[in-house]
Amino acid sequence: MTKSFKGDPEREDVAHQDTAAREMKISSLYIYVLAFFSGMCIMAVELCASRLMAPFFGTSTFVWTNIIGVIMIALSVGYFVGGKLADRKPRLHILLKLLMASSAFLLVLPFVASPFVRWLSTLMRNFNSSFSFIFFGSLSVITLLFSPPIVVMGMTSPFLIRIIARSGHVGDSAGRIFGISTIGSVLGTFLPILVFIPTLGTATTILFFAAVLFVVTALGFANRKAVLLCVAAAVPFLFPVPPMREIPGKVYSTESAYQYIEVFDIGSTRYLVYNDAAGFQTVANKRSVFTGLYYDYYSLLPLLLEAPPKGALIIGMGGGIIANQIYYFYPEIGIDAVEIDPKVIEIARTYFALVDTVRVFNQDGRIFVNLGKRKYDIVIIDAYTQQVYIPFHLTTLEFFSEVKRGLTGKGILAMNVSAARDDSPIIRSITNTLRLVFDHVYQLRIPNSVDNLVLASDRIIDFAFPVGAVGKEMKDIAQYSRQFFTESTYDGRYKPLTDDRAPIEHMVDWEILKQLIKG
Repeated sequence: MTKSFKGDPEREDVAHQDTAAREMKISSLYIYVLAFFSGMCIMAVELCASRLMAPFFGTSTFVWTNIIGVIMIALSVGYFVGGKLADRKPRLHILLKLLMASSAFLLVLPFVASPFVRWLSTLMRNFNSSFSFIFFGSLSVITLLFSPPIVVMGMTSPFLIRIIARSGHVGDSAGRIFGISTIGSVLGTFLPILVFIPTLGTATTILFFAAVLFVVTALGFANRKAVLLCVAAAVPFLFPVPPMREIPGKVYSTESAYQYIEVFDIGSTRYLVYNDAAGFQTVANKRSVFTGLYYDYYSLLPLLLEAPPKGALIIGMGGGIIANQIYYFYPEIGIDAVEIDPKVIEIARTYFALVDTVRVFNQDGRIFVNLGKRKYDIVIIDAYTQQVYIPFHLTTLEFFSEVKRGLTGKGILAMNVSAARDDSPIIRSITNTLRLVFDHVYQLRIPNSVDNLVLASDRIIDFAFPVGAVGKEMKDIAQYSRQFFTESTYDGRYKPLTDDRAPIEHMVDWEILKQLIKG
């Protein structure tokens, strides 16, 4: 007959100590293993959260602020709750059950995330893709889908420290737990980005790390139940993970180390979009070389030079529409294009018919310019992240100086700057920066859009295109350019951008917010 100590606190405490002692004998090494894998899963989940948000809300500073903020708050709650619970009931099996539930939650998450966000989007449809939708939508999703498991994983370290500290070496035990957990976090930081997400995708990466933690936790029960639980961890892998987002006319979708990528058709137009699809990265017209967008205006650049150009460089190739247009009108020009994402290069060749004569370099644009292997008559900067952010290191005084060294003496730099107003801080800051490097800077607002074509050169650019040089396809954009291209003057209200200070995302985000308030 089993003895009961209920109602006898002293004997109950002795029994608890005996149980704890038995746990200590079998779990001292296991405790460190558990700390390692819990730390690894925390960081893997945080990084996957950013990728899971990207197709719906993008990866702007607003989204990252929500991810980091919610994760930190969830961890803090876990630390407090875990510490209190560990003092009251320092039982390893209690923590194991909590971690089991947390891992199971994550094993289900990839299957419910997409339908949940679509449902939430219908509730917030009036926000469209505005600041409110991005900020509050991502905040809601991260809080509801990611904070519960992170709270539990945050309980792990204080709980394990309380259990192992019975050995009497509290400082040493705490140091080991935090050190081993941090090593796990380091692996949880590098492995998803460098290995798992590019090869398996975000959803399967979440399943993998959740399953690993589930199995490690199950092994702590040390009985036949553990074997069954380990087998159960494989069940989610038997079902196909639903696509992150469905877009009518989708032709192709994939994930790279940099972003979630989609190609889709609407009528005769093909689009390349990254992440939240709030904008487009490349647009191609299947029926015409021209698109009706700012890309078309780059085709005028060779006509603005005093002599026929020999070489052009495009930084930020995307689907390659600019390269294709320049080749269509000027096949004699040697075109080099730089694209940081190797999967985008494959997509440009496969889905956007990038011409074979274009030499493509898989590299960051700044690094390519730094190498300075050759000089160009035309340098086009059309690199964007998240459709609206120019990478800050491609907007600075130092970068433009490097570009100038890579231009022929009478060459032209051209770039597109998205800004809702001609006097927006972002466009004024960029033109001010260019004015410190080049003698002349010009600006053109593209009709019916927020795009602005900015040109810079050390010589005066004459927009009276040579007679007979403009074909009928370019007649309208040439006439518009001749009439509305204006030279930019230095505006002392806005500081030039440098490698040390170039708050591009901040300026764009506040520009979006201002438009929202006005609208």
